[in-house]
Amino acid sequence: MFFFEKKNQKTFTSLRPLSPERPQPKQSKVFCFFFSKKKSFLLLTALACLPARQALADADEYAGLAWNPTSTAAHPCGVGLPPRGDFAHDRWVNARKPNVGLVVKQEGTTLCYVIDGIAEAPTIRVKQGALLTITLRNEITDPAALAKLLPTPRLRDTPLAPVPDAPGTMHIVPGEAPIPTGRTNLHVHGFAVPPTVPQDEVLMGCVDPARGSTACGRREMTYRYQIPPDMPPGLYWYHPHVHGEVQAQMLAGLSGAIVVEGPDDRARAQAGIQDRVFIVRQLRDTDAATPAAAPAPVRAAPAVPAAATNAPGPGPRVDTAHELSCTQGGAVDEISLNGAPVVDGLAADKDIAPLSMIAGTTQLWRVLNAATDAVLNLALVDAQGRPVPVRLVAQDGAPVTDDAGHPAPWRPTTAPLLVPPAGRVEFLVTAPPLGQKQYFVTHAVDTGCTGDLVPERRLGVLTALPYTDDSDTPPAAVPAPTVQTSVFDGLLAQKTDRERVLAFAEYPRPGTLDQTDFYIAERRPGAEFRPFDMDGPPAITVQAGTAEEWLVQNFTHEIHAFHIHQVHFRVLAINGRAAEPPPLLDTVIVPAADAAGAPGSVRIKLAFGARDVGDIPFHCHLVDHEDNGMMGVLRVLPEPGQAIQKAALDALLHPRICRWKSASGIGAAQR
Repeated sequence: MFFFEKKNQKTFTSLRPLSPERPQPKQSKVFCFFFSKKKSFLLLTALACLPARQALADADEYAGLAWNPTSTAAHPCGVGLPPRGDFAHDRWVNARKPNVGLVVKQEGTTLCYVIDGIAEAPTIRVKQGALLTITLRNEITDPAALAKLLPTPRLRDTPLAPVPDAPGTMHIVPGEAPIPTGRTNLHVHGFAVPPTVPQDEVLMGCVDPARGSTACGRREMTYRYQIPPDMPPGLYWYHPHVHGEVQAQMLAGLSGAIVVEGPDDRARAQAGIQDRVFIVRQLRDTDAATPAAAPAPVRAAPAVPAAATNAPGPGPRVDTAHELSCTQGGAVDEISLNGAPVVDGLAADKDIAPLSMIAGTTQLWRVLNAATDAVLNLALVDAQGRPVPVRLVAQDGAPVTDDAGHPAPWRPTTAPLLVPPAGRVEFLVTAPPLGQKQYFVTHAVDTGCTGDLVPERRLGVLTALPYTDDSDTPPAAVPAPTVQTSVFDGLLAQKTDRERVLAFAEYPRPGTLDQTDFYIAERRPGAEFRPFDMDGPPAITVQAGTAEEWLVQNFTHEIHAFHIHQVHFRVLAINGRAAEPPPLLDTVIVPAADAAGAPGSVRIKLAFGARDVGDIPFHCHLVDHEDNGMMGVLRVLPEPGQAIQKAALDALLHPRICRWKSASGIGAAQR
């Protein structure tokens, strides 16, 4: 599809914060043509897409058609914002272009990943077994501007005292709010690569901004990810991971997709089956409302009896009497689809992404939830709102298989696909009949009485185009999945060496500012709730070659998204109910506590191999929770007699340098 634009000036109002010096996008008159090439025959067919493109100037005055992602000195993050229905460029990693230069640039409160001069975080495509080399350079020029994207805390009428200690309960250590410094680094989310230099190490390594902090001692660093040939092929992603900096940098725009391709991708390409990458990002965290903003609706708190503090589990009890109350939450976050704002509710066709397919064909849709805390509940529905079947292919980058690695049948399902922040789903979509339309939607989600409101939203409208060609060959069928060996095969069959219980909790932060502290800790004798400390010891230590079952409990009144780096896990049960079949994930929603105060829970099984030796973060992937303390480190020690690389040994012995800076200056990065 090619678009030729004739631009007219138009007033533009965007949901995304734009810097004052950034040029305002303009509406365009678009002439649209579809090109099909087969057997050396070029067919030019005029499409009825002109009305759809003109409709992009919608009720929220979002035009988008002046979008030019070229990074220039005058406009480092390009001009305008993408039109609805836009897809990011692909950046293939191959022998001709083996290395990726990834530059972080800034315009006001906007950050962008620039690759080959394109400022839209192109989708990186690489094959199983390949070496992915990424050189990251930090060109952030105004770290203080990023603070505008973070919540503005209200002043309390009276200062809040710390949570008092009670016999038999976990001691609670207050935290402090981080302040953006502009330091950044790179995490390849979901990759089964070592957590050590020069691969997916995110606790020590960082690069300094062009102005400001010099704590990292460098502006540029190179990552070399040796992708294992048995790492599952699928959708992964990249984003920053300096503790205390993640929320601001992701809200500003830093995230992008990675597609690791395998034999099934080659088979689909040969069959002419297209894949599309959808990225949902968050434009604003509505917790960032100013004190003058209208208060959010108050939702009733469940009655929590005192006995709830005695919920079963090893070690001390969890104090639920002083947790964040239900009256302190309830707002709607703003999201985007491939860079274009999404309208809340059942928006008109002109206000959503126009999507089209050739009649009779099938596409693979890959969806990444790169929002900071918004949850997706994806489905395809017809014009009357009835669910349309899709076929689930993969979750969190891993093709749907049994424990032995045998592909599961791609059975049609109409069940919505719940995707937490950081989660990914890949599914097959068949074109609707000619003259009919379907809607790509995310249904409303109940995130708990202290969670954000997640309304029904339409993301796109799908229509079919007539199949016209000089050949009698009909569109190709979808090839069956192949059997591939995966690093995660046999996880359920592996002996469980230990069981643990972890707990999520959150409490109002003491002091005069209305802020919240978030915690994750293992429930064991002597344990306490302490915000993640970059200088602290690992929360959990394991040995390579072992497998464990973790019961992750949630004592709060909102859902959380549990994520661990380097490994995938099998979900065994949710709230005590067995998951059949157990999905293979790297991020999972942990349900909120119920009205009686019993914690929500997820039971998972995970294993640690020789390549995992080092320090592995685990945390809630609602990144404001992560930045404000809900994170820990798992240390994987080598097996007896295992040779360990010097880089891995350095990661275990050397102090970390990527420390966040708090409001008081405590914790500021030093070497």
